Amino acid sequence: PFYGLSLGDFDDKTGGIMVECSARVVAHVNTKNRLGKVDGRFSHWVAPYDATTKDRYSLIFYQTMGKYQKTESAIFDPNFKTDSSCC
Repeated sequence: PFYGLSLGDFDDKTGGIMVECSARVVAHVNTKNRLGKVDGRFSHWVAPYDATTKDRYSLIFYQTMGKYQKTESAIFDPNFKTDSSCC
């Protein structure tokens, strides 16, 4: 898993982390001015944002040592509804 934080003047609800939870489901994790926790072993990428006129910077914190964590969920959000929308 990793924690991602994005900073800059890009618009809210853009430029977050997109994570492929399954073959047909992609979750958007908002990381603007906040930490989002994602399992980087799932396919992931940066959501679109206006890169021509806006700035976006990322800080990514990886766990590189310690106990191995089993793959369970693509995202870690206690408020995320797990009906058919993701994971």
